Amino acid sequence: MRRLIEDRPWHIAIGAFAIGLALAPAETTSALTLAALVAVGAAAIGSRGRVAPATAEPERFGGSPRTTNAPLVRAGILAALLLPAGAAVGEARLRAIDAPAHRVHDGERVVTTAHLLEHPRPSPFGSSAEVRLAGGRLRGARMLARFPRWLDLGTNVPIGAELVVRGRVRAVPDERGRGRAVPQERGGPRAGPEERADDFDFSAYLRRSGVAGELLLDDVRVTGRRRGGLEGWLDRVRERAERAVVSGMPAPDAALLRGMVLGEDEAITSSVRDEFQASGLAHILAVSGQNVMLLVALALPLLAALGLGRRGRAVGLLLLIGLYVPLAGAGPSLQRAGVMGAAGIVATLASRPASRWYALLLAAAVTLALNPRACGGPGWQLSFAAVAGILWLGDPLRNLLRAGMQPVLGGGRAAGALADGTALTLAATAATAPLLGHHFGAVPLAALPANLLALPAVAPAMWLGMLKAAVGQVPALVPSLAPAGDALAGALGAAAQVPVAWTAAVAERLADMPGGRLTLPLARPLAVGVAYAVVATLVLVLRRVGRRFGPRASELASRWTRQPLRLRAGVAVLVLAAIVLGAGTAFAPPAPPTALTVRFLDVGQGDATLIQHPDGTAILFDGGPPEAGVVDLLRRAGVRRLAVVVATHPSRDHHGGLRDVLRSYHVDLLLDGGDGTRDPTFRAVLAEAARRAVRRVEAVPPLTLRVGAITIQVLSPPPRPPGPPPEDPNPRGVVAVVSSGDFDLLLSADAESVALLPLQLPDVDAMKVPHHGSSDEGLPRVLERLRPEIAAIEVGRHNTYGHPAPSTLAALRQAGVRTYRTDRDGTVTLSVDHGRMSVDTER
Repeated sequence: MRRLIEDRPWHIAIGAFAIGLALAPAETTSALTLAALVAVGAAAIGSRGRVAPATAEPERFGGSPRTTNAPLVRAGILAALLLPAGAAVGEARLRAIDAPAHRVHDGERVVTTAHLLEHPRPSPFGSSAEVRLAGGRLRGARMLARFPRWLDLGTNVPIGAELVVRGRVRAVPDERGRGRAVPQERGGPRAGPEERADDFDFSAYLRRSGVAGELLLDDVRVTGRRRGGLEGWLDRVRERAERAVVSGMPAPDAALLRGMVLGEDEAITSSVRDEFQASGLAHILAVSGQNVMLLVALALPLLAALGLGRRGRAVGLLLLIGLYVPLAGAGPSLQRAGVMGAAGIVATLASRPASRWYALLLAAAVTLALNPRACGGPGWQLSFAAVAGILWLGDPLRNLLRAGMQPVLGGGRAAGALADGTALTLAATAATAPLLGHHFGAVPLAALPANLLALPAVAPAMWLGMLKAAVGQVPALVPSLAPAGDALAGALGAAAQVPVAWTAAVAERLADMPGGRLTLPLARPLAVGVAYAVVATLVLVLRRVGRRFGPRASELASRWTRQPLRLRAGVAVLVLAAIVLGAGTAFAPPAPPTALTVRFLDVGQGDATLIQHPDGTAILFDGGPPEAGVVDLLRRAGVRRLAVVVATHPSRDHHGGLRDVLRSYHVDLLLDGGDGTRDPTFRAVLAEAARRAVRRVEAVPPLTLRVGAITIQVLSPPPRPPGPPPEDPNPRGVVAVVSSGDFDLLLSADAESVALLPLQLPDVDAMKVPHHGSSDEGLPRVLERLRPEIAAIEVGRHNTYGHPAPSTLAALRQAGVRTYRTDRDGTVTLSVDHGRMSVDTER
C-alpha cells in the first residue's frame, strides 16, 4: 500500500475525486464528512508505524532511525480534500442538469419548436424519441417525445431536424417521489438489452439520462430546417455515415451493423436483442470500448501510410476519437473508452509510461463529472467492472491458459489468440457476474463460447462498417466522387454482410444453448459484496494453482514438441475436425418438431401463433407488430416454409410483421382477413403477396382448408355487407378452429364474446384468449361452450391497456382452465403427442 501511495499519488487523487462525484446524488454531507475523517484517520494511524530502512534517517544524537510517513500523510490529506471537492462539483453539476426539470409543470400544454435528438424508437403504442425544445418557457429542455400511432414521422426524418410540436408535458418524479408517476414499459431512449424489463424503473432511467420530462404529442410537423453550429455539422456527418453503413446490405444485417458501429439500434428487432443478451453478446450492439480500440487499430496504419510522424499520428487519433464518441451517441461506456484511449495516447505523446488503472480512474472522474447519476445505471457499472476485471485478471488468466494449452496446441499465434480471447472473456464475465445477477437476475454462461465464436467476425465487421462510414463522407468532401463513393460503400456492404451474418447466427444459436443461463438473484447490495468476495477468493486460488502448474505445463509442452511431426499433425487434424463438427451441429437449422406443436409466440403486445406438424406443415396466424421480429422467432422454431399465413384483421399488432414474413419465406397461401380495409400497411402486405405470387383467399365462411394433416375451419366473419369497412375491425377478425387428429384449437384474434357467442362453437382442447385478455363480460359463457383445458393469452409486458384484465383471469380460473401468458411466460409451446398435451414455457 505504501509503495502504491508513494509511486501513484495521482491515482489516489483522481480516485478520491471520483468517489466524491459518485456520492453527490446521495446528497449526504455526513457521508462525505465521514469519508474525509476516515482518510485523515488512516493517515494519522499510518504515521505511527515504522518505515523500511531505506527511508529511515539517523537521529542527530544517538543514531536511531527516524520514521517518515510524509507520503501517507499527504495522501490522506489529499483524499480528505478531494472527496468533498468532488461532491461539491457533482452537486453543482446535478443542479445544472436538473434545472430544466424544475421548470416542467405537470399537465402544461405547449406549442413550440424542437430538434430531434435520435431516431424514433417504435413500440406497440406508437414510438418515442428524445427531443430538445428550441422555444418557449422550456427552451433547452431535453424531453422524451411520445408519438402516438397516427403521428408517424417515418424513417426519412434525420437527427437534428426541426419539428413543430403540440402536446402536454408530464414531469418525471424525482428521488423523493415528486411529480407524476411514469408508466413503465420495455425500453426507452437508447435503452437496450442491458435494461431489465420486469422491474425496470423507467423514471430513474430518465433522471439518469438528464431527461426533464415527457412530451405527449397531439400533433407534430417537420419544418424542413435543421439545427446549426457544431451539432448541426455532426448531424450531417452522422446522416452520411448512416446511409453509407447500411448500403449494399439486407435490412436485418444493415440494422445490426448500424447498431454495432453507430450505436443506433432502433431498427433491431426485440427478438434479436434478446438473442444477443441471452448469448452474452449484448456488448456488441452497445457501442463500447472495443469500438474505440478497433478504431485506433484501423486508423493507426492508415495514418502511418500518410507519412505522419509519431506526434501527427497521435493528434490524428485524438481527433478521430473526439469525433467518433459524440457521433456514436456518447454513452457512458463509450465515454469511458474515449477517455482511456485519449489518456494512453497523450502518455505516449509525452513519452511517459501509461497506467491503465490511472486511465480507468480518470475515465470514471470524467464520466461522473458530466453526469454524477451515471454510476447508478447498469451500463456504467458493467462497463467499468468489465475493464477492471480485465486489468486485474486478464494477465494471470492469459498466462494460465497459455501454459495449459502449450502441451496440446504449442505456443503458436493461434494458441496465443485463443488464450487471449478466452482470458478476456473469462475476466470480464467474472468481474460482471455479481452485477448481472443484481440487475438482471441471471448470468449468461453462453458468453464464453459465443464470444470465442464471434471473435473472428467482430473486428472485420466493425472495420468494414467504419470504412463505410468514412466513405460516406466523400460526397461532402469531393462532390464529383459521390458515385464512386456510393459504389464503394455498396461493395464494402457485400463484404460486411458475411461477418455480420455470422455474428447474428452465433447469437441466435447460442441464445438457446442448454445450460447457457445461470440464475443468480442477488437482490441486495450485501449479496453482491459477498459474491465479489467469492470471486476474489477463487482468483487467489487460481493464481496459486497457476504458479504450481506453470513449470509442469512447460515440461509437458517441451515433451510434446519432441514428438514426431506426424503425430502432432494427426492430433491437430482430429481437434480441428471435432471443432468443425461441433460448430456444424450447433449452427445447423433447428429441425421441425417431432409432434404436433402450437407456439404462442412472444411478440410483445400483439398476436402471432405458429402451428407445426411433424410432416413439415407450418401455419402462421398473424405476425405481431413489425418491431417484434417474428421472422427470427420462426427461424428459431425450425420453419422452412409456410403452407398458410392468416392475416386475421387489419391491426398493426397482428399484421405488422407479415410483410417481412412474406419477404423471408416461401408461402403457399395467404388467408386474407382484411375485410376490405383501406389501411395502407395492410394493403402493403397484400401487395407483397402479389409480388411474391402468393395465392390469396378471402377468409369468409363457409371455408375449410386441408393442409397436410391439419384442417382449418373458418367460422367468422360472415361476408361484409355493401359499404365502407367498419371503423373497429376487431369484431370481424378471423375466428377459426385448427384441428389435427383429435386435437382442436380455437383462434379468435381480437373477436370477443359478442362475435363468438352467435357461432356454433365446438368443444376444443385449447384456445387463444381473445383480444389479449381484455375485459369481456361474455367470456364465462364462451368458456362454458368451448370447455378448453389450456388457454394462452398473447400480451405484452407493461402494456398501457391493462391487459390481461383481472375479470378475464378470474373467469379462466373459475372455469378450471390452465392459463399461460406470453408477458410472464415468454413463448408458450403446446405439444400434442399421442393424444397427450404438454406445455413448455420460455421463462
